[in-house]
Amino acid sequence: MYLCGMSGAVFHITQLKLTNFKNYSFAAFEFAEKLNFIVGDNGIGKTNLLDAVYYSCLTKSYLSPDLIVPNFENNYFRLESNILLNNDNQLVEIKYLKQEKKEVLVNKVKIEKQAEFIGKFPCVIITPDDNQLILGGSELRRKFMDASICQFSTEYLTQLVTYNKILIQRNALLKSFYEQKNFNKQLLEVYNQRLVSSGQFIYDTRKSFLEKFIPIVKNIYKKIFDGQEQINITYDSCLLDKTFEQLIQENLEQDRWAQRTTKGIHTDDLEFEPHHFPVKKIGSQGQQKTFLLSLKLAQYELLKQEKQLKPLLLLDDIFDKLDAGRIQKIFAFIHSDNFGQVFITDTNEAAIQTFIEQNNITQYKIIQLGTL
Repeated sequence: MYLCGMSGAVFHITQLKLTNFKNYSFAAFEFAEKLNFIVGDNGIGKTNLLDAVYYSCLTKSYLSPDLIVPNFENNYFRLESNILLNNDNQLVEIKYLKQEKKEVLVNKVKIEKQAEFIGKFPCVIITPDDNQLILGGSELRRKFMDASICQFSTEYLTQLVTYNKILIQRNALLKSFYEQKNFNKQLLEVYNQRLVSSGQFIYDTRKSFLEKFIPIVKNIYKKIFDGQEQINITYDSCLLDKTFEQLIQENLEQDRWAQRTTKGIHTDDLEFEPHHFPVKKIGSQGQQKTFLLSLKLAQYELLKQEKQLKPLLLLDDIFDKLDAGRIQKIFAFIHSDNFGQVFITDTNEAAIQTFIEQNNITQYKIIQLGTL
């Protein structure tokens, strides 16, 4: 089996209230413990509701920066969710006011640091725009790795924040050296040591993550394709054959002239290859989507293993460009006991009803969105 079962841990959202969140002035929803189908016309708010669920779990939007999340001309928004975690009800409140710091409270207790919250309520989302994970630049694939690991490793999140902060400072220092035509190697070495410490930790953690992650992706992809295609995922990093300390020293002169840190974990990438050819160059849309689903379902599985908890799974209009056979396989996967609470958006309520009847689904709720 490509997924392992798990019992004991219980996690799902029971209620969610939105105030001034995107196109919602105010709305309140109750959810089923297992399958939730969100249906309605395009533009009615299905994706925004899904994003509100994601925001409640990770304190940020998957789709928009906080500045443009508030509804229309309003300068604030609020989310209030009731989350059942191991038979203990958690009240999560997220308040955002422009020009002020976002507030996150759990059971009326303010969360002071992001690391105290991230990973408490694990969540995986799949959207149509996620095809950029395959087609887009390397930054998106690094973010995918980072978002996966941060949900089960507080230390990784801390080291990632530290690395990005020191990287900005080191780049600014290199630029000032160039502009002022001077060079203080001793001062630069202070930043080098801090960058190396966090960078080496991040690389080692990413490598360990991928050693577990890649076999899961391959297994899921094989199941969806009935074993007809083989795939490969390669970790592309300049640290594969040398330490970060060696890398920094070897590229010192190049960094000085470029006025930035040219090598490091901030240039890492993943190569996705079916039949040893890059999927973003030759893969069909259906093949690319199947590969994407495999990546995301593997993210879900590994997160479940690490947290010993079934994450939420949010699926936004993901079945377009997939044939009926693959759609049925995916539905069978997510309806199994391997998954916890699932949210699915679609415009076709009749197709959803057909799927429910064909698969004898009993634990579900259809949320029909009308004119807001």
